[in-house]
Amino acid sequence: MRPFVVNVSDLIGHSGSRRSVDLDGPLPLTLDLASVSAVRANVTLESASDEIVARGTMTFLTTLRCNRCLVEWEEELSASFLEVFGSEESPIARDGSIDLEQTVRDEASLAIPLVPLCRPDCKGLCPTCGSDLNTDPCSGHADESTSPFGALRHLLEP
Repeated sequence: MRPFVVNVSDLIGHSGSRRSVDLDGPLPLTLDLASVSAVRANVTLESASDEIVARGTMTFLTTLRCNRCLVEWEEELSASFLEVFGSEESPIARDGSIDLEQTVRDEASLAIPLVPLCRPDCKGLCPTCGSDLNTDPCSGHADESTSPFGALRHLLEP
């Protein structure tokens, strides 16, 4: 059974009727620096002539990876949504059900930070050795004159 499909046949044609439902289930969503596993949503469904208005709030556990130092952590995020069903873009199925999965997926994607940071002052990784500068400050590196690009170093120095 799909956790974000709700039967609304009792609301169709009864303008002003409403009810609330709680939904929770898996939402496999993976982005570059984040992933979502499960979502909990509270949705109020309201009938408006031949349409169903779904208003909801959701919370979801997200695994984020810092854009600077690549440390991973879990964080609970939240988002709200509003979707109107009954049009070509968001139809009501013949059996009287609506599918909120795409709405939940879209809003979860938008709630995730584009550039997640483990903390605002994250120092990132050393570009030379890759050590985490937050936990292991780099003391410098040996002369790199043996590098094939060592001859170009004088072009970068004043």
